[in-house]
Amino acid sequence: MEYSAKNAYQHQFHRNLVCVVYPGIVKNPDRMIETLGGIREISNTFGQEKRRLELRFRPECIYSKPAFGDGRPATGLLLKVVVQRRKSQPDYRAVSSVQIAGCVRRIFNFDSLCDFQQLPAFRMPASGKVECVYSDIVPKGVNTKSPLEKPTTIPFFLPPVCFSRTDSINSFVLREPKTQKISPIESTYRRRRQKYGIYHPFTLTEPVPETANAQAQHMLTSKIISPDDVEKVRAAFKARPIWTKNALVNINRLVINSQTLGLILPSVAFYYVNGPWRGTWVRYGYDPRKHFEARVYQLLDFRVRSIGSLHECIKIKRLSLTKINYRTAEPTAAVKEDEQNFINCTFDEDTIPPYRVIFYQYCDIHLKKIQEMLKKVPSPKSGTVCDERNGWLRTGSTISVAT
Repeated sequence: MEYSAKNAYQHQFHRNLVCVVYPGIVKNPDRMIETLGGIREISNTFGQEKRRLELRFRPECIYSKPAFGDGRPATGLLLKVVVQRRKSQPDYRAVSSVQIAGCVRRIFNFDSLCDFQQLPAFRMPASGKVECVYSDIVPKGVNTKSPLEKPTTIPFFLPPVCFSRTDSINSFVLREPKTQKISPIESTYRRRRQKYGIYHPFTLTEPVPETANAQAQHMLTSKIISPDDVEKVRAAFKARPIWTKNALVNINRLVINSQTLGLILPSVAFYYVNGPWRGTWVRYGYDPRKHFEARVYQLLDFRVRSIGSLHECIKIKRLSLTKINYRTAEPTAAVKEDEQNFINCTFDEDTIPPYRVIFYQYCDIHLKKIQEMLKKVPSPKSGTVCDERNGWLRTGSTISVAT
């Protein structure tokens, strides 16, 4: 029956219905409602948005494990279709009317796994047959007997509350661990690349790395890194054993791509993740804990407060870095052409820090007070080790930098 103004009253769009996809063939509707807990339990479930619908295949057994149905929003219609049939023609079918009984706004699907079922059935020693002892275990009516007066012929039946930890399907498959394969030609279209760097924690007992990983050396050949770029970085570490990445590029005026430099550094130096020289690259074999002159390479966390119009000349680092053009997926430089290509990594009296938060090594701070403080640090006695937090500097040393 088509929709028209004359028969619009027959379509009950105002009725909001709930659909339950029952996991079985329903022959007795009353039995089906009983397995769902009855009309009252179904109504309580429908009245709560996040409650799950329980289905017990053996509702008369207290040990029955339920299957849970999850309710989800849905958009559907319940149709009442009247089909005409003829006894003389068994294959004859004709739809005489179609009526909308209501709108389905919610649907319950039993997609989760049902817990394992354990029946109270045992092989009786007297008869040798498997018998159900549910009526003997579960008392009927008021039980006035003591639980200690249990007959010896009835076995104990204490199943757990649940057998399976979860009722969702786990797609985890056990397999052997993957082995690293180094191909002669690495793909150049990957965003993330393994650089095989040694990220060394600062301790007073653990020795420093002496040589680089074999994979780091292999990356120089597989990525086709220019030998001139590698020699420039090696020469910088021969002249100065400890560098920050920013100072290495800007002080030596290295025209090297950041990605290329990230492949060269692990083959030349290791990285300190904490301690007085945190955030610096140290030449392999050089132990700053044994060299008193390494105090000048310690790191200073320099921060400038945003006061008044100071934010106009000092930028925030995360806002001045390279931006990504999302249409072409290529990086575009945010620095103007008339600006300097190399950021000043040294500090003196006439210097304005390029960022509000920047890290300086003490040797790059060209202030008279700082250099005099470094010279006044007393030489350690024989057998003295550096401090785990302050390095070779004295505890409580204060540094004031005029800006």
